[in-house]
Amino acid sequence: MRKLPFVLGLGALAAALVQSVAVRRTSETPVVVPPSATPDPLTGAVLLDLDDDASADQLAHIAGELEQAVAPHAWGEHDLGELLSEDAQLYRVEIPEGELRDVRAALSDEGALVEALELEREWRLPEAAQAFVRPELAAPTDESDAEATRGNYRPNDPYYKHQWHLDQIQMPQAWTRSQGEGVVVAVIDTGVSFRSEGRFVLAPDLAATRFVAGRDFVDNDDQPQDEHGHGTHVAGTIAQSTNNALGVAGVAPGASIMPIRVLDRRGAGSWGRVAAGIRWAADNGADVLNLSLGGGIPSRAIQNAINHAHRKGVVVVAAAGNTGRGRVQFPGACKNTIGVGAVRFDETLSFYSSYGNHLDVVAPGGDTRVDQNGDGMADGVLQNTLVQGDPGRHDYLLYQGTSMAAPHVAGVAALLKAEGVKSPDAVERILRRTAKDKGDARRYGAGLIQADQALRAAGQERSGARGLLAVLFGLLALGGLRRRGRMGVGFASALGAAGLLAGGLGALPWHAFGLGSPSFDALGVLGGLGFETLTLTAAPFVLVVGLLYGARRWRPALAGLCLAGAAWFSLEAFAPTLSFALLPVALVGPWLLAQAALLLVVTRAVARR
Repeated sequence: MRKLPFVLGLGALAAALVQSVAVRRTSETPVVVPPSATPDPLTGAVLLDLDDDASADQLAHIAGELEQAVAPHAWGEHDLGELLSEDAQLYRVEIPEGELRDVRAALSDEGALVEALELEREWRLPEAAQAFVRPELAAPTDESDAEATRGNYRPNDPYYKHQWHLDQIQMPQAWTRSQGEGVVVAVIDTGVSFRSEGRFVLAPDLAATRFVAGRDFVDNDDQPQDEHGHGTHVAGTIAQSTNNALGVAGVAPGASIMPIRVLDRRGAGSWGRVAAGIRWAADNGADVLNLSLGGGIPSRAIQNAINHAHRKGVVVVAAAGNTGRGRVQFPGACKNTIGVGAVRFDETLSFYSSYGNHLDVVAPGGDTRVDQNGDGMADGVLQNTLVQGDPGRHDYLLYQGTSMAAPHVAGVAALLKAEGVKSPDAVERILRRTAKDKGDARRYGAGLIQADQALRAAGQERSGARGLLAVLFGLLALGGLRRRGRMGVGFASALGAAGLLAGGLGALPWHAFGLGSPSFDALGVLGGLGFETLTLTAAPFVLVVGLLYGARRWRPALAGLCLAGAAWFSLEAFAPTLSFALLPVALVGPWLLAQAALLLVVTRAVARR
């Protein structure tokens, strides 16, 4: 019996280590779904995705294998075809018809060097998303018409009263907590009307929106201007200029938009363009990707690009598709994406929305056939975008589709990122856990996203949990010393400092006083600034203890600081919010637990008489 506590302790430790590894593991195996009845059209090329770190000799070897496989056909100027992404070593190869089997056989023994070899296809915008309505808009004439009491924060944009979709996901409350400052959202689409240049005109209601450098993979330049309208509409939902007394509002008006053009003026784009666009955005500073496009057949090259983005801490949001059938389209069904379905004003699934086992959440997508809210306008998603076919002319248009639902989720993801939730898995977990449950998981996933509830969970609840955990650690670490009369610091003062430093300040409702939502996550902020080593080790805590240990009056605060650090490391091990690229995934959790244990030992040393 004397050994029972020891055995139970070892068992608990083993379970903790296993769980800390499991919560960070994500399978990178693509979802296998039967092809759709109408396959995505072939482009006539083959995508060859090689290992990112392939050497020049390895590339030359692959080129030689290809040349030998297609002989005696002429091979052309470029040994590996068209280079779509140098960082990804992604190539579009023009292989003679009928030679693909020989090429597959020639490269079958190359192992991990060849990550994907597939016939390239074309994805398009979901069909229902291309329908739009040009409503008759009239600005409000008085304060009562403006409905100033709709929420805690009401922007002064005159057409906001028609944006039922923002109220549906709690944006009036969420805006008091975060507006997405400092976060970059890549809109991988038809481009964005982001600048006035030549025949292109900046969308008027995007004049105050922040933009960062993007890329055009259709014309292969750095001017991803929109010639369709879809991408500009999507960008508006994410970060439309808000509270500027013009037009409409966006979910995360403080975020920056990175325009990535992979779809042409028809709304169509090849797999190679999409994969290259995802990779470029992830490698050039995007925090969130929005993919309001897709098809019925999965692409290994695109899945590889999504996996790469996920490893870099990027949240990938994708539309579920507009087939109206029980199977989520790709990339919404891909691993490491948040697949988004669409609901209308009454929160029922929109008639066009795809659904199924791979649906994660739903968001407003609209239904332009009805006016359920009685505002005299069809219930679409209203945004400022170009009139199709004329990049020099803009209007406020109502679109419908899962293409419109996805950017609502991307915008809320940006709000969470701005609040310090850096891990894409943590963002998805919070979105799912705080969604409004609709009962039928196949049709609604985890439910309708709720921005304010998500931000509450990301800030107050996380901070409060750390504070309580720090106090619990203090009771365990200091209780024995107190019973034996060896405490050299005030018990209550050490526990109070632990709870306060671990997150008690972040649990207060600061937004109620108009002060935003400071999270006081010093470690999380350091990680966001790139000082990842500091967020991974107990070294900063030990350094502070070493510097102030001689000052007895600081001992309670030092003990509280170490307990706070132990709580932070422990909670991060089991409920990740940050991405750590310096360690293999399987080692991050155990390492964090080891740092927590070290800080508990230091706490006892500081508190001992």
